Amino acid sequence: MRFIMALLASLCLVLTGCQTAGHKLPLDQVADMRVGEVVVHIADGAQISDDARNVVAPKVKAAVERQFAQRFKGTTPVRIEVTVKRVVTTSAVQRVVIGGPQSMTVDMTMIDPRTKSVLISYPDRTVQMGVRGGVMEVALEGAISGNDPIDFMAQNLAFQFAEYIWPSEPRS
Repeated sequence: MRFIMALLASLCLVLTGCQTAGHKLPLDQVADMRVGEVVVHIADGAQISDDARNVVAPKVKAAVERQFAQRFKGTTPVRIEVTVKRVVTTSAVQRVVIGGPQSMTVDMTMIDPRTKSVLISYPDRTVQMGVRGGVMEVALEGAISGNDPIDFMAQNLAFQFAEYIWPSEPRS
């Protein structure tokens, strides 16, 4: 029972960044979109460790491209810009001994490349995972995230943005 409660608590922490809100683009316009370009910037003054700084941009870009390629197959190209503002990672040893959150905060924007106008803005999005600590928490987190928290958080943020723009069909 404790394991199930820990699993549910971890999943809730992973999804803390999930929020649903509407945008004002017509659905026919959204249905005709495809990603023409994904650009990831590290914000000036971003809170990112040196070891994460070199890997975060390519991982976020790959996650956005993967999520949007699955969902947006239209003819009108759009540009997705992601600004990474904060990435917090903690070592497995620290998470076992005292715990510690891992999180990523980004701004995401969809831009019309012809007019340079912002189509959709999705600012200050944060995803967080793992807080409590202990061997089971770290093992559970590894099972959920595949042992790469940056990949997992990037994929989660990309999924949230794609869902915000074009929600998946409900599964029955």
